[in-house]
Amino acid sequence: MADTHRAGARSEFIAALKELREAAGQPPYSQMKRLSRAGDVPKELPESTLNDILNGKRERLPDWQLVASFVMVCRRHAELTGLPTDALGSVAQWQARWLAARNERAHAIGSYDLYGTPADEAERRTTRTVARLVRLAGDGDVESAFRLAVIKTLTGENAEAGYWLHTARRERHPDAEAFAAAARPVEFAARRCFGYGQDYEQRGQAKQDIARFYYKLAADHGHPQAVERLRALRAVPFGKLLPAPVV
Repeated sequence: MADTHRAGARSEFIAALKELREAAGQPPYSQMKRLSRAGDVPKELPESTLNDILNGKRERLPDWQLVASFVMVCRRHAELTGLPTDALGSVAQWQARWLAARNERAHAIGSYDLYGTPADEAERRTTRTVARLVRLAGDGDVESAFRLAVIKTLTGENAEAGYWLHTARRERHPDAEAFAAAARPVEFAARRCFGYGQDYEQRGQAKQDIARFYYKLAADHGHPQAVERLRALRAVPFGKLLPAPVV
């Protein structure tokens, strides 16, 4: 059953990528490879890789950097050939689709419980939080773009972090320049995540799972107060009232 769900999520996403390429004018693999060498494209697209993915020769969902590059290249080819790009979808919209497909896969194979909640609930809530930020950022919300830059910095997804930080700087988020200039961006991001965790913890029981998500990101990178708050929250069963935050 797990293999069936995993294959279904992957095949549906690959079918969507095929439709995107067709709508962009069916650029040849060789042209897509050339366009992917542009400096702002996260990952080069070898012809053999494109062939394997689009023809179902890979069992795993493509990684996000490859998908982002695929989307950017298709949009660029459409622009070069005079085709409309509105219906192709933005990079942010495609990331939301990719996250949804990955979430479907995670439900199929199970997940490790990092938050003191049931594993499927932790996975669902965490993925939904990031997907919601992606949707909001895609609609122009600069705070969501900035938070995604913070999150992706701490998860080691540097290409995505750079993309969202660039977006936040372009839209003039008040803290984006300081983040970009930080000598230790991971420490900067950890401090911001701790602050986000405090904010959600103060909002009450319904937001405790999101607080745990942010605290864990900060704790994983050595933020001492986040470690303490995460330990306190983990000590309380999921769904129970949690202690007041450190202020």
